[in-house]
Amino acid sequence: MNIENLLRRLTEPRGISGNEKPVAGLAEEYLKKYCGEVRRDRMGNLLGIRRGGGKLKIMLEAHMDQVGLIVTEIEESGSLKFAAVGGVDPRILPGLRVRIFGGKTITGVIAVDDEAPEKTPEIKNMKIYAGFESRQEAEKLIKVGDFTAFDYETESLLCGNLCSGALDNRAGMAAMLSVLEKLDGKDIGADIYTLFSTQEEVGLRGSYTGAFSIKPDIAVVVDVTHGTTVDSEKDPGVFDLGCGPVILRGPSVDYDLSLGLIEIAKASGIPYKIEAAGGASGTTAWAIQTAGEGVRTVLISVPLRYMHTNVEVVKTADIEAVAELAAAAVEKFAKDGEGE
Repeated sequence: MNIENLLRRLTEPRGISGNEKPVAGLAEEYLKKYCGEVRRDRMGNLLGIRRGGGKLKIMLEAHMDQVGLIVTEIEESGSLKFAAVGGVDPRILPGLRVRIFGGKTITGVIAVDDEAPEKTPEIKNMKIYAGFESRQEAEKLIKVGDFTAFDYETESLLCGNLCSGALDNRAGMAAMLSVLEKLDGKDIGADIYTLFSTQEEVGLRGSYTGAFSIKPDIAVVVDVTHGTTVDSEKDPGVFDLGCGPVILRGPSVDYDLSLGLIEIAKASGIPYKIEAAGGASGTTAWAIQTAGEGVRTVLISVPLRYMHTNVEVVKTADIEAVAELAAAAVEKFAKDGEGE
């Protein structure tokens, strides 16, 4: 599976938290190649099931939503006020081009109000200008509550890096689809459930309901973690692009299975790093672990620079290594019968 080509497809549909249908529709095409059953639930989660005849249920999970904006007011001038959906840093917004999903998709630009203070402006001091000259004109195509996404292109950078928006967490989705390809045709001896969950960026919501419905014995979660930047080189919680899978250790994941991931990486010759979190991981792994009667969960992350912007950057080799580790883990966990 060509990871770069897959990411180019996965990042094109915008799927703001609460309206993930565009990306879910595309992901469904891929899941049908590897799963005998594919369906969506009431939360909009996308679920693929590959029956293996075993008693063990292993769930692969990655969230498919992305951060964005939502229209909150249409002014008399036709300009649009907005709020953030998920964690958006206001510093990146002035001058940004956006897509507004109203009666039709409209391009707009974000500008700072003339009366904004000189310091870094807040979102309340910004507006989207789409060319409308009055509220009446804007209301023909735009409604309060319409979702708005960053406008971006997916571009290849040097040294195997890829720049795009929504790589958090389409990178995780690409890794999971690669896992399914690697396992295709193999007798695993366990049922494999693939969950692409919704609304992670606004409270991990789809992963709670999805895991509750599936009731897996083990969950392998793939998300992104912070990649090293010039201003964060000395921080312990960031990782160089190209370092390979980042394995979480801490109370948000299963102690023994996480150690097992490390052993699998060593045995397979997969380079890796360890991330330690003393509390909540801030990912769907945290939610899945506590769903229903509880789920033995591991988290593997892809290093990503400039998170929650229109220019997120990953190294495709990291995603390939994550997929290799996750696939090996599924086979090992199924063989050992962990979770029974």
